[in-house]
Amino acid sequence: MNFSRFLPLTLLGILTLILGVGCKATTSTNSSTTPATTPTTSAPVIPVSTINCGGTTHVSGNLTYDFVSAALGKLDYASTVTKPMRNVSVELLDASNDAVICSTSANDAGAYDFTIASNGNVKLRIYAEMSSPAVIVQDNTNSGAVYAIVTSAMNVTGNTTKDVRATSGWSGTNAAGSYTGTRYAAPFAILDSVYTITKKINSVRPTITYPQLKINWSINNIGVSGNAAIGEIITSHYDSAINQLFILGKADVDTDEYDNHIIVHEWGHFFESNLSRSDSYGGSHSSGDEKDMSMAFGEGWGNALSAMAFDPDVYYSDTGGLHQQSGFRMSLESSGLDSHPGWFSETSIQEILYDIYDSTNEANDTLAMGIGPILDVLMGYQKTTPAATSIFSFIYGLKTANPSLVSNINTLVSSKSISVIADPYGSSEVNNGGASTNLPVYNGLTLGGSAVAVTLYGSNGGTDFYGLYNSLFNSKYLKFTATSSLSSLNITSSDTYQIDVYHTGVPFYTLYRPGSTTYAHNFATVAGQVYIVHIYTDQTAVSLTNKVNVTVTGSAL
Repeated sequence: MNFSRFLPLTLLGILTLILGVGCKATTSTNSSTTPATTPTTSAPVIPVSTINCGGTTHVSGNLTYDFVSAALGKLDYASTVTKPMRNVSVELLDASNDAVICSTSANDAGAYDFTIASNGNVKLRIYAEMSSPAVIVQDNTNSGAVYAIVTSAMNVTGNTTKDVRATSGWSGTNAAGSYTGTRYAAPFAILDSVYTITKKINSVRPTITYPQLKINWSINNIGVSGNAAIGEIITSHYDSAINQLFILGKADVDTDEYDNHIIVHEWGHFFESNLSRSDSYGGSHSSGDEKDMSMAFGEGWGNALSAMAFDPDVYYSDTGGLHQQSGFRMSLESSGLDSHPGWFSETSIQEILYDIYDSTNEANDTLAMGIGPILDVLMGYQKTTPAATSIFSFIYGLKTANPSLVSNINTLVSSKSISVIADPYGSSEVNNGGASTNLPVYNGLTLGGSAVAVTLYGSNGGTDFYGLYNSLFNSKYLKFTATSSLSSLNITSSDTYQIDVYHTGVPFYTLYRPGSTTYAHNFATVAGQVYIVHIYTDQTAVSLTNKVNVTVTGSAL
């Protein structure tokens, strides 16, 4: 392994529970041959790298896991298929003391091959982890124990085949069955979804590397707020504070291990945080919402990426409920979901990004750029833009990098009720989303100049049309260019607000101000640099009839 483990082996997830499950061993006394494979045109043979552990006797086989389709918005156990455990970490153990003899990674067919001395008792240990990219699936309700399968001991006297299948644990029909067995397959299904997207990305941008990622999944993970150590994780999500994913797993409530679009969506946030940039403040969201532009872009990116990963499967599914038979699915190419198209709509964003990528064109879509140019902008201009991350900054960067396609890009973007983008600030935007106070996208602020008025709507406990703090109507941006090494913002407000000031995505000044007040915010700046001021309300701070009215003036000190 090229990364260290974080817990002793005695704590490994389901290690002691699954000895010999799903495994079948056969032994051959002919030490001069290896298991035969027959190449076919439909399933070409994928070479297996033999790992020499000090002998000539082969211990080899295939590793698979049960995959349950979520394509219809519910899990279809009747159509369960086996898929290879691609790229998983495999260890060959001395059965007498569990000492590691040697280790390898399965290939893309799930095959492994060790050579050892001709006699001895051995086991296999298969981890729900990959070494490249470095990804671990662990149990957040068991001290972060890494999930693993350990086979029963086998006596090797000649070439030996050991196949391992991680089963789903489901018994019975879709409508009346239940998880009567351990859900061995779940961690490997999650891992394989991540491998799918990283493999796709590295097929076009092979030099991209990723930091280690830990994915927290448990059968106890449920959608309530509280203590993640007992499974209270709110929802499947990416936690930027610790750079980890959390995935739901509570049966008959909400399980996401087979909702592969969800896994990739959350991984998309990990990608943004580590290789690109996201200025999203997070929070609840759904199709049809009008949200803060950074959040709309981030959620639209996650959805679009999932369709890119599983192309041509463009259906995003979320299963749940009794027997996992409830849920929904949506086509990431269906404009019918976009009830409020615009720069504030995650649905508009996901459709724009996927249309930039895909080779299937329709009205207003004449692009087929693939995923590479999208990644280039995300890891390039989007990462360094002085503006907040949004569809404006992304499209501006894409057009700058692809001048021959500007007309095609403009046509596609305009079809989503977004004005032609000429800069990263959306200066030409005319779609106000239903309230004139939402434009301009950025209020320009001149240090030493006139005051700028900002109106935020708040919400009645987050239940009205205007929504939460991440609503388009509760989030406003200003920008100014510093003229000295110290700047001051003077803000007068009729109610509660929060202010964040940042430079190229790095927040360096945050203040929460309750109640009616006038306050001066002083901070260090660099002359000539653009700074972004983000002002937004707490979700329950104001009522619709008592809007937050903020007046901002600025000066150089």
